[in-house]
Amino acid sequence: MMEELHQIGEILADRYVIKSLLGRGGMATTYAASDRLSNQSVAMKVLSLRQSSQWKAIELFEREAKVLASLNHPQIPKYLDYFHIDLESDRRFYLVQELIEGESLAAILQNGERMTEAEVKEIAIQILTVLCYLQELSPPVVHRDIKPQNLIRRPNGAIALVDFGAVQDVYRHTIAGGSTFVGTYGYMAPEQFRGQASCASDLYGLGATLMFLLTQRIPSELPQIRMKIDIRACTNVSSAFADWLANVLEPVTEDRFNSARIALDALEGRSNNYQPMSNYITLLRTSGEVEKAQKLKPLDTRIHYERTSDRLTFKIPSLGFRPLTLFFGGLAILIYWSLDKFILPYLNTLGLISQIPLGIVAFVVGLMSLMCALLFGYALIGNILIEVNRQTFEIAWYLWGVRVGRERGYNSEITSIGIVETVSGNGQKNTHYSIWIGEKQYSFDSILMEKEEMDWILGEILSFLSQ
Repeated sequence: MMEELHQIGEILADRYVIKSLLGRGGMATTYAASDRLSNQSVAMKVLSLRQSSQWKAIELFEREAKVLASLNHPQIPKYLDYFHIDLESDRRFYLVQELIEGESLAAILQNGERMTEAEVKEIAIQILTVLCYLQELSPPVVHRDIKPQNLIRRPNGAIALVDFGAVQDVYRHTIAGGSTFVGTYGYMAPEQFRGQASCASDLYGLGATLMFLLTQRIPSELPQIRMKIDIRACTNVSSAFADWLANVLEPVTEDRFNSARIALDALEGRSNNYQPMSNYITLLRTSGEVEKAQKLKPLDTRIHYERTSDRLTFKIPSLGFRPLTLFFGGLAILIYWSLDKFILPYLNTLGLISQIPLGIVAFVVGLMSLMCALLFGYALIGNILIEVNRQTFEIAWYLWGVRVGRERGYNSEITSIGIVETVSGNGQKNTHYSIWIGEKQYSFDSILMEKEEMDWILGEILSFLSQ
């Protein structure tokens, strides 16, 4: 049995009076205490260096203090103090925070209370609001241990999210690396077993918690189909709510809502974000045909291509001195040379110079020459970067390594992706490969690519976003 760290009535740091034991976790003990300076009740989490078997526990404890100090949300306990005390045979670390009055959702159900679908949805909305705050910080914060024990219902009905002992900030984890296995079995997303928590992982924890509230059973005990909880077999909720729960409980990260904001919009009926990408990303043609595209990568492509579970990148290099490049360069020189050697002398011979202002003639022909020269320069030194992640897409254009243009958009707002053919006034057909957000069009076709390459890129984008 673990040694009791403090006794009731003991005073720490000449300030905090221990009132009662609140609970013991895997690495720390939490007490209710009173602050003699402010005369308020506080929660004091204590970590003993002697009792802790791993230095990782100390790192997580310090990280919790650091993250809590940076947060400011009414449904997250306020950070108050952090200090340590050295004893003869031990060093103890203390995190002092606001004491949240109320009962955990786990205790509420254990006491016999049962919740309706409407009540469970209201809890989901409250927690999603907190997750929106955490995920929209810079960098985002992932809680990693959302479960009924860490959700406290206050007397006024508000739900507070507590125990940030497993917290991870996404930037630190991504840049510095690491694969800490943190979470609670049954409520932990599958990717957390691999140490790969993301914002979507907290959505899984929320979904598992909601299933516990609906069924009074631990999620790991619920019936499954192909490693996925069979929601309709163990609940009697509406079809729309069952579909929503099915999404947040998808075992594969890419199949889940990728942010709390999108999940909240879906739950509250803003259905544009609720439909899976595959339902509304379409390949458009002038005939109105809707189809999906998936082309093989051209064998001789120069395009540098990278695809991971979270990111899709195409780097399209310049053409260099290729036939098309030389064509535009030669055409620009030819037009300019023709203007000087043939066009203007011919007009002068016919006596038309006096009838047609020379400036207009020179401007029109010079503009044609300039356009060809720009195309020559772009083909020679230009390049394009197309990047799609789980939140946004971006198309950027570069000349000699300097970005000269960029367009960005949110994936959740995409209405269609595909090909559109337009016909100009002289009957010439033009084909554009584009992403649409409403009426706004983001084209990614270019003279730097062959048609087969653009078909392939289009198919890859559709495939990536449809997952």
